[in-house]
Amino acid sequence: TRTESGTDTRTPTSTSTPPATTADDLTARARELTVRLAEGEYAAASTAFVGEAAEQLTPERLRSAWNRATATRGGFRAIVDTKRETEQGNEVVVVRAEFESGRLNVVWVFSGGRPVGLFLRPPESRSYEPPAYVDRDAFEEATLALSSPACDLGATLSLPTDGGTVPGVVLVHGTGPQDRDLTIGPNKPFRDLAWGLASRGVAVLRYDKRTFACEFSRQDRVTLDDVTTDDAVTALERLAARERVGWTAVVGHSQGGLAAPRIVRRSGADVPGMALLAAPAGPLWQLVPEQVRHLARLDDEVTDTETERIERFEAAAERITQGEFDTGERLLGASGRYWASLRSYDQTAVAADLDVHAFVGQGGRDYQVPPSALDAWRETLGDDATYRAYPALDHLLFEGSGPSRPADYRAPNGVARQVVEDLAAWVAAR
Repeated sequence: TRTESGTDTRTPTSTSTPPATTADDLTARARELTVRLAEGEYAAASTAFVGEAAEQLTPERLRSAWNRATATRGGFRAIVDTKRETEQGNEVVVVRAEFESGRLNVVWVFSGGRPVGLFLRPPESRSYEPPAYVDRDAFEEATLALSSPACDLGATLSLPTDGGTVPGVVLVHGTGPQDRDLTIGPNKPFRDLAWGLASRGVAVLRYDKRTFACEFSRQDRVTLDDVTTDDAVTALERLAARERVGWTAVVGHSQGGLAAPRIVRRSGADVPGMALLAAPAGPLWQLVPEQVRHLARLDDEVTDTETERIERFEAAAERITQGEFDTGERLLGASGRYWASLRSYDQTAVAADLDVHAFVGQGGRDYQVPPSALDAWRETLGDDATYRAYPALDHLLFEGSGPSRPADYRAPNGVARQVVEDLAAWVAAR
């Protein structure tokens, strides 16, 4: 499946080119491939890709995409610099290329040390801008460090400046290595939430995820507790210990919402509130094939290669469902031990046993967690919880129209005002 500027696919297959094994190798490989494109060596660049990208990014398509992206920039001059990022479990290298009349970001996506995606992007037109609903005079921020077995995690506390006791929440990430702001391109959804809520009298603690801050990966032999639960519990206890913080809640997004009932149950602090944003109500692994299917259908044509890939993901998900896997193997981008920990945890059953005030919010354009999750949570939590459906919002709670696409996450946007106002009202009502 192609996007306007390339492809976004992440299934590696065998290749004769050795994979990059270190951060420096990835950077060097991205620089080399960028030069090949700039010098018109499209066939050589095309053979470097693996997975679905190897079929989609033919020399002809690379030539066409490169010529469109550079048509108004003139001849290639040099590579200015590079930047490494991690997004949704994949390594990303952004190569800033200088041309006669401008610059271009050549974004290489790697999985298993091999290129699986390419985006040709103009430099970001702007840096992060706070949404209009933020009042920077209404709160102050302090930088903290949270202890974890792997390393200390950087954290930020947004605290309303008005004196007196205030409610407080901890933001918990979804899957993948994520910083405290949940940064994706120019967007920072967790900063939006933190600043929006702090502008409305709620203290917010957000922190760098262990898989972002430490030499630590979901692909290692880790569990849900290792990557999410334990650090969220630490953050909740740290927040509850603040002198001015009274009522507390966990606000979990995606996998963070799935883990929220477990976090509340495990926390030594009194946590009477739990907000679930785009939170799966069923097995997480069963969502992966549906996500792959959605992406394949975006261009209205599902190729044989895409069909085979969907079937592989379905087979892996079924193996997890049946428990027919080893904890030491890798399935669907994570270790068997990780999936085993999720198989032993039923988030809806745990949630049903908790005596907490709950909020459930779900976007109608979310392709990563189906909108039907809202009804599933309603069956679990009953009429005492607060439910909000947002028909125009995607998985990151960004407003848009049409089928949601991964590229939408990188276009300048922000968490919808209504989500912030609904969360603030829910907290205030407690």
